Amino acid sequence: MSFLYIYERAAKIGVRDNCIVVESEKENLKRTLPIEGVESVIIFGDASLSSKCVMHFMERDINLTWLSSKGKFYGRLESTRNVNIYRQRRQFACGEDDEFCLALSKKIIVAKVKNQITILRRYQRNRPETSVRNIIDAMAKLIPLMERVYNKNQLMGHEGVAARYYYQGLAALVEPEFTFSGRNRQPPRDPFNSLLSFAYTLLMYDLYTAVVNRGLNPYASFLHSIRSGHPALCSDLMEEWRAILADSLALYVTSKGIIKRDNFQKPNPEGGVYLDSKGSKAYIAEYEKKVRTRSHYITYVDYTVSFRRAIEMQCQRLAKAVEEGDPSIYQPVVIR
Repeated sequence: MSFLYIYERAAKIGVRDNCIVVESEKENLKRTLPIEGVESVIIFGDASLSSKCVMHFMERDINLTWLSSKGKFYGRLESTRNVNIYRQRRQFACGEDDEFCLALSKKIIVAKVKNQITILRRYQRNRPETSVRNIIDAMAKLIPLMERVYNKNQLMGHEGVAARYYYQGLAALVEPEFTFSGRNRQPPRDPFNSLLSFAYTLLMYDLYTAVVNRGLNPYASFLHSIRSGHPALCSDLMEEWRAILADSLALYVTSKGIIKRDNFQKPNPEGGVYLDSKGSKAYIAEYEKKVRTRSHYITYVDYTVSFRRAIEMQCQRLAKAVEEGDPSIYQPVVIR
């Protein structure tokens, strides 16, 4: 299954002869793609669709996500065939169970910090003149404290300390061309934060699709606080993947020169820094390569799977944990 990203200005999307057709007069573009195997379509900007196209997407269970050219979420169009109200009732009940939520949250946050440590170790090898050993040691000391907490407030307190250490480590390892002094967002105010935010947006809606396809409610969480309009369950599940798929991607494209400083537009009136069209397309292409990479990181199967397939399998694992009311069933991905 594949994801189709449409970034062309004023693109028109239709379906003809069992193919998705994307046309843009402004960019002198016409492309066709067999509709078979397309799982999700993500639109950036002002594309338009025919009603026939929408009906084809709904019949084939192809999700459609609208984002602004800067990655702001507008909404989604999806069929209802995957709605599983019985599973969602169990999900809501588990969300009210403090013991279930704490046990699951511990697993996710501990995995997140372990993955962050691994990313720092990997990129430390490429920068022998820079040491983040003390930061890694400080983060590692927080893990047993997280495993012994008695409530989510304590857990998130330790996670906040780990995050401060982690971004200090990232700042030391980022290429000098991309000055990075810590996380900022809404809007991102420097190129490296812009890359992180963009990757998190792409990852969020990969997770959203996987969550919905497994009959779970993307807005009913176990770790993060719920709020109107925010897919908090996707935020929960994203924690174990942030360093693996987003942070490592930003480090990779900057260290390899795939994305350069001149791929960014000048700051907008709000101070936001964003990729230009060329840079965005290049970054999306690298993200797709990343999520299609196969690995052995899913421990409960004895074969390799792509990261995107691993995300789907993790959502199915969570669904099973919810249905059985047993958080031990869920095993977060921890890279080595």
